[in-house]
Amino acid sequence: MAIIQDFNIATDLKVELFLPDIDSDTFILGLSVLGGEDVLGGVGNFILGESLLGSTDVLGTGSAFVWQAVEAETISADFGVGGDIQDAYYFQPNAGTGRISLQSYEFDPNVNKNIRTNTKMRVRAVKGAVNHTLFTGYIDTINVQYSPDGWNRIDITAYDLWKALVNSRIATFDNTGLAAGYATPLQNFATAVNAVGGVMSLESAATTGKIPLVAETDIQANGIFNEALQVGLAVCWVDPETEQVVFIPRPDVANGTSTTWVVGNNHGDAYHLCMSDITVAADADSIINSLYVDLVSDDTQSIALEDTDSIELYGENFTSLSLNVIDTDELTIWAGKVFNTTVTKLVKTVETPAIDREGNLTQASVITPGQLLGVKFTKNELAIDEYYTITKVNHTIDVNSWYTQFELWKAA
Repeated sequence: MAIIQDFNIATDLKVELFLPDIDSDTFILGLSVLGGEDVLGGVGNFILGESLLGSTDVLGTGSAFVWQAVEAETISADFGVGGDIQDAYYFQPNAGTGRISLQSYEFDPNVNKNIRTNTKMRVRAVKGAVNHTLFTGYIDTINVQYSPDGWNRIDITAYDLWKALVNSRIATFDNTGLAAGYATPLQNFATAVNAVGGVMSLESAATTGKIPLVAETDIQANGIFNEALQVGLAVCWVDPETEQVVFIPRPDVANGTSTTWVVGNNHGDAYHLCMSDITVAADADSIINSLYVDLVSDDTQSIALEDTDSIELYGENFTSLSLNVIDTDELTIWAGKVFNTTVTKLVKTVETPAIDREGNLTQASVITPGQLLGVKFTKNELAIDEYYTITKVNHTIDVNSWYTQFELWKAA
């Protein structure tokens, strides 16, 4: 099932920067020169001597900035979205990251004053009727190298909107008016996203978990985000197409269906993605056979779980944590979902060429965190046939190839 047939990286992969339109005469603060030909004015625009600071009138219009393609000068593009499993139990999101290398004087920041940190950039796959945004972010660092013969190399690192949201503070966070007497993880997460200027995706879905109500001032948004993800056993990321935040429960049991994509050497399956690499690892930290969980509000209220057979055979691998839920019933539900001592060897990553042998861009280019992915690989006595939750998706692209790596985690 090709996303784009006969995909050509040189022409169909678009790397773009959101830059001032050189044909526009709109005054742009910090770019236009006082006394120049750019003008302040027009309906809804800020007019010197007439508009008031703090009013709804604005400097410039949307038409003053346009997406400018730089794909002809692109050397490589690496970008990814997702996070990691923290303490073997809950998802810790990372800001989506894009790294672009260019050779160009037109887009050299030492030549082009319009290119600077916080410039918006995106990567798209475009051909015919298909137009899919793969990454949207804001430039964080720009490094330029020059060679004696005049060639330059521009290395750009950008982060998606999550970096700004997670580092924001909330002046007032008050959910005490909720009639249920508690907040769900999705309610707290959405309230925090909206409070720091983000937008929740309609793809978001509720999870289990009941969090105590609070009224607080001047708090870090990151704490609310992580608490909601921990209690709700959820996964989140910023949709590069809309820049909206997706919050969904991770799969409780990793059982795929006939339409779940599978990476491996099983070429006859309909939902098959070819394997280029699989990493399998054993990690003692991910196999906990003794768990202690208490309430944040009262550490005397707790539950403990242990696997005595595993402890007798291999020794105790113990962890403890505090969870901000309303009572010990919630502790019991949460611990029952995460406690797992059965798996000792896990597929950590799997990689697939996003462009197949027929030159088609595959589904690997648009798979997101939170989805199930099958891994099926058989060779001699080795047989891997399991389903995993995707925690992070990384794309590595150069002028000749495109590989997608999935970082995986297996629920209990």
